[in-house]
Amino acid sequence: MSELWAHAVEYWTAGGLLLIPLAVVCSGIWGFFLRSRARMLSLARECRDLETHVGQQGLDGLGTGPISLLLARISRDVRSGKGPRSAFVLRGDEALELMRRDIVILGALTAVAPLLGLLGTVQGMIGTFSAVAQISGTTGVEVADGISQALITTQFGLVVAVPGVFGVSRLRGLSKEVEARLGTLRAAALTFLESSRTDPAS
Repeated sequence: MSELWAHAVEYWTAGGLLLIPLAVVCSGIWGFFLRSRARMLSLARECRDLETHVGQQGLDGLGTGPISLLLARISRDVRSGKGPRSAFVLRGDEALELMRRDIVILGALTAVAPLLGLLGTVQGMIGTFSAVAQISGTTGVEVADGISQALITTQFGLVVAVPGVFGVSRLRGLSKEVEARLGTLRAAALTFLESSRTDPAS
């Protein structure tokens, strides 16, 4: 175990200082993906639960989740004179914008990782050519160090980016699922809101 740890430290040290921002980007990708995934799954689940509630009980006693609060705001907008469809379009776009922003940020973090790796490649090759230009007794070691740094940072950049690519794809799929659920919930809510506006007893 100690040999494995020593090898990992040696490998990390050989990669140079750029592995520190790469590690930060890696943490950001995983943290942001897991948080966004949990949020989108929760939104899809809440939409599914609310579909039945709205169909049976209308917009009263919805709960405290983000979609419940969204429907409560839409209901207030309608009571203040706004049309149900325009109120839903306005508020629904606000909710979807948050999901789209999550995907954009994760995509940006994913794009940064290979660029940092490429920067490490350039830095390592500069060190290699500097060593060759010196033509001294330690040239071979310095050339090997430079090439090692170049390849390790490139490798880390690609390894960090790959999960981000799959993460962006997964979040896009979840986003479409939430949009579809919101569409179904929107239809149920609009039916209720429009019928309550035309009902003389309401």
